[in-house]
This record gives sequence, C-alpha cells and structure tokens, in this order.
Amino acid sequence: MDSIPALVVIAPGYFVQAWLFVRHRALGGLGHDLTIIGAAATVWTLLFVGVFLGGGRLLRRVSRRH
Repeated sequence: MDSIPALVVIAPGYFVQAWLFVRHRALGGLGHDLTIIGAAATVWTLLFVGVFLGGGRLLRRVSRRH
C-alpha cells in the first residue's frame, strides 16, 4: 500500500488477521479479504458511533446548563 490513509483505515483488519495467524486459525483467499474488510469496518463503525453518541451527550449537557 502506497497510501498512509488507506493503511490506517484497513489496519484493524490486519491486526485481526495477524491474531488469527498466531492462533493457527488464519483464513486464506477470500476469507482473508473478508476478515480484513469486515474487522476494519466493524472497528471504524464502532468508533464513529461512539464519537457520535458521545458528542450528542456532550451537546445535551451543554444545552441543559444554559
């Protein structure tokens, strides 16, 4: 990969696949690709949802004070 942003986006998937490899449960072929894409999508979705919900709670607290 020549693009640092692309590597950052897909990195969680690589970590999961590396963990599976160490545990002798690594997938090959299409399973490898699906693991990387699925893990990265899950991590980023949870991160964005957490930030979104946290921001919403913060806005509600700030708006209640005034």
